[in-house]
Amino acid sequence: MKLLIWDIDGTLTYTPGVGRRAMEVAFEEKFDIRDALEGIDMAGGLDVEIVRQAFERHGLPQERRGEYFAHYVQVLDRMLAAPHPGGPTPGIVEALDTLSGRQDVVQVLGTGNIEAGAWIKLRRHGLDGYFRTGGFGDEPVPRWKVIQAAIDRARDHHGLGSLPADDIYVIGDTPRDIEAGRHLGVQTVSVATGPFTAEQLAAHLPDHLLPSFEAPWKQVFFG
Repeated sequence: MKLLIWDIDGTLTYTPGVGRRAMEVAFEEKFDIRDALEGIDMAGGLDVEIVRQAFERHGLPQERRGEYFAHYVQVLDRMLAAPHPGGPTPGIVEALDTLSGRQDVVQVLGTGNIEAGAWIKLRRHGLDGYFRTGGFGDEPVPRWKVIQAAIDRARDHHGLGSLPADDIYVIGDTPRDIEAGRHLGVQTVSVATGPFTAEQLAAHLPDHLLPSFEAPWKQVFFG
């Protein structure tokens, strides 16, 4: 059995600027703060940590984060329902179709998005049917703990037993995905469909590197 843990932004979907803009619009509408995320690095980060930094920077009480996120998911859904740039990354629908048809593969999410935002992004791009559970960015924890949560939930939801580390794959488009997988000793698969080039990702020494899922990918998981 193979367990594949997928990032969303830049990996399953690429919608340049939409997620960031949704967060900023939510700040504008909720708190009348413009450009709230200016200078904050979002690539591979957790939503809760990104918003915590913005709250701290603008002097907002952290206990209002829940209120903010409730509004953010409404804004995100509204923006993704309208015409917007991007969509599923190249080759990803065909890859997910192939993988979901195999009895020896379980696919889950391992994303920095809060769970509500993750399902909105997947649903609006027709990808939600491939997944049932995962690890999400609702809690301020290191990214590797998001991946560990994905592994634990995959075991609970899909009835998986103990898997060898070489049969667990963290698939993402940023160095933070590589670092999280390496921390847990599992396989890391980088795909250059997000903000980082293949050369930039290669510098972080992932176990596998793909330009996109239009390239031959089956040997990564099945030899």
